[in-house]
Amino acid sequence: MRHVPRLAAWAACGLAFLLAWLMLQPHAAPVPAGPFVPGFSAARAQAHVQVLAQTPRPAGSGTNARAREYLLTRIRALGLEPEVQVGTVSATSWDWMSHGQSTMATARNIVVRKPGSARGGAVLAMVHYDSAASTPGAADGGASAAALLETLRVLQAGPPLDNDLLFVFTDADTVQAMGARVFMQAHPWAKQVRVALRFDNAGNRGPLELIGAAHADGFAAGAWARGAPAPQGSSFMAELYERLPQSGGAAPLAAGNFPVLHFATTQGPLGWEGMHDLPQRLSSASLQHEGDTMLALLRRLGNADLALASPPHGQVFFALPFAGMVHYDYRMIWPLTLLCCALGACACRSALRNRISGTDVVDAMFNVVFIAIAAIFATYLCREALPVLQARYPAAVLANDEGVRWQLAAFMLVPAAVFVALQRRLQRRLGVAATALGVLLAADVALVATSVRAPGASYALAWPLLAAHAAWLALMGKQAWTPARRAAGAVAGTLPALVLLLPAARASFAFCTPAWLVLPCALVCLLAGLCGMAFDALARRWLVRPLLLAAGVSFGMAYAAVPPVADLPAPNRLVYYKDTPSWQAFWLHPAGPLDAWTRQVFPNTLHPYPLPYLFGPDAEPVWYAAAQKDDSVAWPDLVIDKDERSKTRRHVEFTLRSKNRAPDILVRVQGACPWRTSVNGRVLTEKSCFSWNLALHGMEDEALRFALDFGGDPPFLVYVQERIPGLPRRGLPPRPVELTPLLPLSGTTVAADVLRFR
Repeated sequence: MRHVPRLAAWAACGLAFLLAWLMLQPHAAPVPAGPFVPGFSAARAQAHVQVLAQTPRPAGSGTNARAREYLLTRIRALGLEPEVQVGTVSATSWDWMSHGQSTMATARNIVVRKPGSARGGAVLAMVHYDSAASTPGAADGGASAAALLETLRVLQAGPPLDNDLLFVFTDADTVQAMGARVFMQAHPWAKQVRVALRFDNAGNRGPLELIGAAHADGFAAGAWARGAPAPQGSSFMAELYERLPQSGGAAPLAAGNFPVLHFATTQGPLGWEGMHDLPQRLSSASLQHEGDTMLALLRRLGNADLALASPPHGQVFFALPFAGMVHYDYRMIWPLTLLCCALGACACRSALRNRISGTDVVDAMFNVVFIAIAAIFATYLCREALPVLQARYPAAVLANDEGVRWQLAAFMLVPAAVFVALQRRLQRRLGVAATALGVLLAADVALVATSVRAPGASYALAWPLLAAHAAWLALMGKQAWTPARRAAGAVAGTLPALVLLLPAARASFAFCTPAWLVLPCALVCLLAGLCGMAFDALARRWLVRPLLLAAGVSFGMAYAAVPPVADLPAPNRLVYYKDTPSWQAFWLHPAGPLDAWTRQVFPNTLHPYPLPYLFGPDAEPVWYAAAQKDDSVAWPDLVIDKDERSKTRRHVEFTLRSKNRAPDILVRVQGACPWRTSVNGRVLTEKSCFSWNLALHGMEDEALRFALDFGGDPPFLVYVQERIPGLPRRGLPPRPVELTPLLPLSGTTVAADVLRFR
C-alpha cells in the first residue's frame, strides 16, 4: 500500500502528458463518415465558387455585377424571389494624431426571405459575395456565399420550418462591412431578427470555428455547442480574431440587441492582400464543414422557440477533452476573478502563518515577471539568429509543410526552458512555496487586466488559477503530506493549466506567427510558472536540458523540412497611371525585384523613385516609366461649383463623376484640412483634423457633390484617383509562357486629377 501514493503521482503525470498531447494536436475539418445522406454537397458549392471567384469582384465593378446576377439567377431557380437592396453608408475613423479616414460606399445586397409556419421572429444568415480589388476571394467571400446558396437549396427542398429565415448576401463587405451596415440601418427586416449567424472566412482550410459571440446568450451558444457538427472555437481566439479586418463584418450586427454567432475557417493563409485566395486552394472538407454547420444551425434555430432567448450578455466558450464545448455567461467572469483574488489573499495569509516572508513573496512576484520578459527576449534572439527559418516560414505555411509545426514547437520550448531554468534559481533563493505564490499573485493581476480588456479570454487564466490556488493552499495546510502525495497534489493543480493554457499558447503561436511572440511566449511562461511546484516534486534536475535538447531538435527538423514552392498565379502589381494635369500616362510598380516581363516595362529605369506629386510627401519609392495614353480610360469628370471665401471661413463645392464607373475612388486634401466635409449632403466629418482622406466604393457613375469647409482662407489641393481593376493591353509586351501566370484583373488602372484652390 505504501506504493499507492507514488503510483497516483505518476498516474497524474501520465494523465497530464496525455492531456498535453491531445491539446497540441492540430485541428482538421471533420470528414463525413457513414452512408451518404442527402444534404449539403461540397461539390455543388465548389462549382459555385469556381464561377464566383474567377476574378476580383470589388463593389461597383462589372465582375461584381456578374457575381450578383449569378446568385440572383440561382436563387430564383429555387422558387424564391430575392430583392436587391441598394444603400449608401459612411464611416470615419481617427488616429491619435487626428488623421481622419472617411469611407463611403454604395452596397447592393441580395436579401432573401424563406417564410416559416409561425411568425415569431427571424433567424438571419449573413455572408458577403464581393472581394477586394486584388484577390479572387475564393475563401474570403466566395466560399461562404456558395455554401449559403447550397444550404438554401437544401432547405428549400425540405419541409418548412417554424421561424422565418433571412438570407443576406452583402456587398462592399471588404471595406468596413458597409453592406452589413446598409442592411442593419435601412432594411425593415433587420428589426425582426432574433438570432444572427455570420460566416466570413479568414483562411481556406481547417474546421469552421466560432470566432465571435457578440451578445450571445446560453440559448444561442447552446444551439451551436449541441447542434453544430464537431463544433470548434474558443472565446480566447475570438478576442484575437476581433482584431482582424476580416472579423469586422460582425460589428454592424453587434449593434443590434440580439445574439450574433460569427464563424470562420481560420487555417490556411490567404497571402498578402489575398493573393493566394484561389479556388484551387480551397479545402473541400472545410467547405463541407461550413455547409453542414450552416444547415444544422438554421434547422435547429428555425424550429426553436426564439422567445426562450435571454437578455444578451455574451458568452465565454472553450473546448474540454472528452467533454466537448463548455460555455457560460459573461456575468460569471467577475465572480470567478474575485474568487481567484480572494484565494490569493488567503494564500498570503497562509504563507505568513507558515513563516514565509512577505518580502520574499513580493520579491518572487516581481521576479517572475522579469523572468518571463527574459524568456521572451531569449526567444526573440533565437528568431533573429535564424533568418533562413524566417524566410521559409511564409512558404511553409502556404504549403502546409511539416516544418511549420516543428518551428512553432521550437518557439514554445525555448521560452519554457529559459523560464524554468531561471525559476529554479529563484526557488533556491526564496523557496519553492514563496516562488509559486509569487507566480499566482502575478497571474491574479494579469487575470484582472484580462477581465477588463479581453473578457472572452479570462477563462484561460481563471480556471487554472482556481486549481493552482487550491493546490497551493492544500499543500501548505496543517496536514502532513508524503512526497508522493505532495507530487500528486501539485500535478493535479496544474491539470487545468495544461488543458486551457496549452491550446491557447499553441493557437496564439499559429495566429501571431514568429513575427510577434509576446503573447504566446507569455502564456508558455505562465504555464511553466504554474507547474513550478510539480516540476520541483517530480524533476528536480533533469528538465531544462531535455527542453533545450527538444528545442534544438525542433529547429533542426524545421531546417530539414524544405517547403515546396507552390506554383500559383501571381498578382500583377503593375499600375497604369493616367494623369490629367500633366496630360501624360505612366507605368508604376512597387519597389522590389522585377521579373523578366516586368523589366521590359521599365527598360531605362535604374531604381525606384519617390513620387510625392502623385502619392503625397511621404510616398514610398516606385518603379516609373512613361506609357502611351489610352483613350478608353476617361479622365475624372471634375467641376468646381462654388468657392466662397472670407477672412474666417472658406466654403468649397465641387462635383465628381466617374465616367470609368470606377469601383474605388480616393480623394485626398493636401495643404489644409477641412473641419467639415460632406458628400451629397451626407456629413462625414465635423471636427478639426491634421489630415483628411476619403475612400469611395461602388459609386459607379453617380454624381458626387462635395462640400468642404475650412477655417480661414488657406490654399489647398484636392487629389482624386479613380482605381479600376485590370490594365489596358496597349503598350504591354506579351508575357512569356514560361513565367508564372498572372491573376486576371489583378493590375490596377488609375485615372487621376488635381483641383487647385489658391
